[in-house]
Amino acid sequence: MQLKSLFTLALAIGTATVNAKVQSGCSFSTTTITDPADIATLNACPTIDGSIEITGDEITALLLPSVQEIDGNINIFNSSSIVTVSFNGLTSVNGTLAIQALTALNSIDFTSLQVVNELDLVSLPSLAGLTIVEGIQKANSIQLSDTALSVLPFTTFNTVGVLNINNNKNISSINLPLETVTDTLLLSFNNDHAEIVLDDLIWASNLTIQDVSSVSLKNLTAVNGSLILGYNTFTQVAADNLETVGVNVEIFANDDLTKISLSNLTTIGGELRLFNNTLLENVGNSSFESLSKIKGTLNAEGNFENFTLPALSQVAGDFNLISTNDDFDCDDFDALHSASKIQGHNYTCASPSSSSSESGSSSKTASGSESSSGSSSSSSPSSSSSSSKKSEAQSNLVSVSMVFMTLIGTVFTMLL
Repeated sequence: MQLKSLFTLALAIGTATVNAKVQSGCSFSTTTITDPADIATLNACPTIDGSIEITGDEITALLLPSVQEIDGNINIFNSSSIVTVSFNGLTSVNGTLAIQALTALNSIDFTSLQVVNELDLVSLPSLAGLTIVEGIQKANSIQLSDTALSVLPFTTFNTVGVLNINNNKNISSINLPLETVTDTLLLSFNNDHAEIVLDDLIWASNLTIQDVSSVSLKNLTAVNGSLILGYNTFTQVAADNLETVGVNVEIFANDDLTKISLSNLTTIGGELRLFNNTLLENVGNSSFESLSKIKGTLNAEGNFENFTLPALSQVAGDFNLISTNDDFDCDDFDALHSASKIQGHNYTCASPSSSSSESGSSSKTASGSESSSGSSSSSSPSSSSSSSKKSEAQSNLVSVSMVFMTLIGTVFTMLL
């Protein structure tokens, strides 16, 4: 009797423990799922905690409507059979949800998703539908790469750590309410005619925009890392509220670019780099009119008729400015270099018509005079004339000697 009571109590405790576990969520060690039957077990968990991999070609529909929260990591990858993924009850992802290399996947349902730590949707060439009804309100890292999506679904959050949208050839418009990017914003090689609107963006750690036809950055004030604009088809770019860039400003391979307007930029913490902007001939007063300090180097090459930095007072690193335009001159930068405002070891400013530019490395001697490692050679007209006369005299002396020796030989022969 007593034994039966103990058994009944133990059974009751065990049942309560199982129920509590189901209600509070399911914990997993690293688990790989390839069988469709195991999906039903996973769907019994309102909260998933652990590392789960779902792969293989036996699953066609991955339906997990009961999952509300992911505390661990789920990686769904390398399947040619999965055509749909549904987490329509999922509200938050505190770990990583990665869906990668599913060649047949055409739809994803994230109807209720609002908070995500890390979401990676990568190499999904058939993905044409992504449903997010509630809208993501908070995100740390989102990557959307190589999909068939034509509409960007991430349009509700104003702060993100990483947002990487690349190689989605059907996305031609990216209009985001972002105000702050704490790590990296990368918008790269989507539709060739993509138009970018980031008018709410105030601050970004790193900002890279490539292969777009237009970009609007009306309220951007600071970039803590690097600002990179490359391979774009826009004719002009403006960010006139931008005041500081912590590392590099790189503007390159923009074949149609004719105008840059960063009129309030005062400080670049690293390098200012401009090259392969075919039509950019005028970097005038309005381009960088407030730029006073470049704490790294300046490297610029192009067909510049005008390259003016009117407020520049310091370049802490090397200076390399080369123009292929006959109308360009280096006078202003030569003066800055002579006044030790350009402080790097190497200074080059050159154009086809420039005669006062300096090249090679230069350094201050102990006495304060400047010596240059660039080699040069010259000869004055008088020194050239003296050298010529000396050679002529030596030639005449040899001729006289030859005649005298011939006469002596003739007389000696007659005597014999």
